[in-house]
Amino acid sequence: MFNAFGLKAATAPAKAGKSLLLPVIFIVMVKRVVVIVSVLVCTALSVRAQIRDTVMTLNGVEIIADKVSVFSAGLKIDRIDSATLAVCQGANFSALLAEQTPVFLRSYGPGGISTLAIRGTNSSHAGVFWNGINLNQPNMGMTDLSRISSFEFSDISLQSGGASTLLGSGVMGGSLHLSNEMMFSTPWKSSAYLHWGNSGTMSGGIKVNAGSGKLAYSGSFSGEWNKNNFRYTGFDGKRLRLENALVKSASAIQQFEYRLTKKQRLSAGFWFQTTDRLIPPTVTMSKSDQHQWDQAIRNTLEWSYTGNKQSLVVRSAFIDEKEFYESKSAEIRADYHLNTLLAEVEYKRNFGRQLIFGSGISGHLTRADIPYYQGIEFKSDASVWVAASYNHVATGIKSVLNLRQDFSAGYQIPFCPSLSAEIPVSKNLTTRFSTSRNFRVPTMNDRFWNPGGNPDLHPESSWNLEGGLTYKLKKHKLYQSEMSVDIYTLRLENMIQWVPGESGIWSPLNYQKVWSRGVEISSKTDFSILGFKGYFRLGYNYSPSTYRETTVAVADILDKQLIYIPLHKVVETFYVAKSNWYSMFSYSLVGKRFVQSDNAKSIPKHTSIDIYGGKNILTQKMRFRIQAEIRNVFDVEYQSVLYYPEPGRSFSIKLIVSNL
Repeated sequence: MFNAFGLKAATAPAKAGKSLLLPVIFIVMVKRVVVIVSVLVCTALSVRAQIRDTVMTLNGVEIIADKVSVFSAGLKIDRIDSATLAVCQGANFSALLAEQTPVFLRSYGPGGISTLAIRGTNSSHAGVFWNGINLNQPNMGMTDLSRISSFEFSDISLQSGGASTLLGSGVMGGSLHLSNEMMFSTPWKSSAYLHWGNSGTMSGGIKVNAGSGKLAYSGSFSGEWNKNNFRYTGFDGKRLRLENALVKSASAIQQFEYRLTKKQRLSAGFWFQTTDRLIPPTVTMSKSDQHQWDQAIRNTLEWSYTGNKQSLVVRSAFIDEKEFYESKSAEIRADYHLNTLLAEVEYKRNFGRQLIFGSGISGHLTRADIPYYQGIEFKSDASVWVAASYNHVATGIKSVLNLRQDFSAGYQIPFCPSLSAEIPVSKNLTTRFSTSRNFRVPTMNDRFWNPGGNPDLHPESSWNLEGGLTYKLKKHKLYQSEMSVDIYTLRLENMIQWVPGESGIWSPLNYQKVWSRGVEISSKTDFSILGFKGYFRLGYNYSPSTYRETTVAVADILDKQLIYIPLHKVVETFYVAKSNWYSMFSYSLVGKRFVQSDNAKSIPKHTSIDIYGGKNILTQKMRFRIQAEIRNVFDVEYQSVLYYPEPGRSFSIKLIVSNL
């Protein structure tokens, strides 16, 4: 049985003492990066009073502190619009992305983990970021999206394609970015919601934004109680009710940003998460007594200077993650504890109106106390990058060159360059392309798990190439449309796969080369006709991803589709509103997924339809919204992962309150 920190349930071996194998050179390297960052923070704060606050007339472009915004021209980035977030608020990210985007979510059912897979790659090849901080757990290299509520974020974007030169290890397929808008000019803005469902579901939350000119605050609290007691068809064909599936969770995000001067800001963030869940039986099990408790505390501190010609960002973060897992029948009780310290410096300078240069360094240090390791283990990483963005004002052509070198204890990381561009062809048509080298360092489980961990692994690497075009059409004020087509190819080498050895012990090996390629089609249409306002969204992904070479004599997997990667995924969303009434219709189709590497066994395709409807009730100062929801309208039985049942048709009611 899989859990959120380990690969499988097993009796924990006795610890063998602290590991002393971490190369001294890398410890020194990370310490130096942290020292450099600390010195820069102190220097920045000490000279703050000496920096002139005079605001000069802008002769050029003011530098944006976010490196992704500056150096992402040519990359495919989609944002989930505010109307969709308003209707779906409170849904976890697993449900939101599965319904609203054509990417694939690998879900182990209620109470299990749910992870993101983009462009035919595995879940460990997708990054999840909060305010620029990578949330992927160092021991597993992925993030459980079922634990994160969409209610807590105002800005959500999905980046497709390799971006290791910008975002570091593991971003070979794409990444998800979460943040909140900080509003200095808004005195008070608040909202709250309550949600009830027929399968024993209840959730709620409150969110507040406030600003006073110099200080901005954004905070949220949310929680969920979900029995998940839906009916499903068992392995013997009998109708059963899911048991041992209660999930209780709570989350709080608090963010502050203070304007030290007109050009300097100091911001701090705090995110607390806890989940207590009973893990239900699979279709092949008669019962389960598995229980898991998770807790994550994330703290960030950032100082930034943004001038007319240059900007400097100094960022640090400390993440504390804990888990307790138990199964009385298997006689397992295991505690896991991870600590990660991060420090980053980013500098950008504007040369005229067209050229921006950027550079940065970063360092990470992780301490892992996991019972399946031979003692407490450490992992240290460092990186240095430079980038240049050129924007030809006359033609609108934007191009970006990124160069990055990472260092990780025990591994030789490949040098990673990338080149991308956006080229306007006409007033309505824009083309783009990107080529990049990307990498993923083996996780701590890959290296230290006992038994089976492999300290001799090589980092995964890939060359990614993609191109696309976007056509925009605006017809007066009645409607505007946008259609995009993207094609991509990536060749992944040294792909890590856990395989059974001669003794029956599973161990990770660099034994595969994978070729992933595909086509992505999307369209967006917004309309306002005869008092009706709304939009239509369509997304289609065609994602062949096949084994091209293996170092193990397993010829029957060559040219076969990777397991749990659907060849086809389609999503459609239609939203319409008039006066204070609104409704939304969502349709999704997930194609057949193979569950064996030789493609001998598969899970059939499935479709799902969700319907939402509601009414806004306005008073002088408040807005009340009552919403009804029907999910999986036709009660389709399906599985995302073999033997893990998913909910059938469900009904729910939501009440949302906000101030005007």
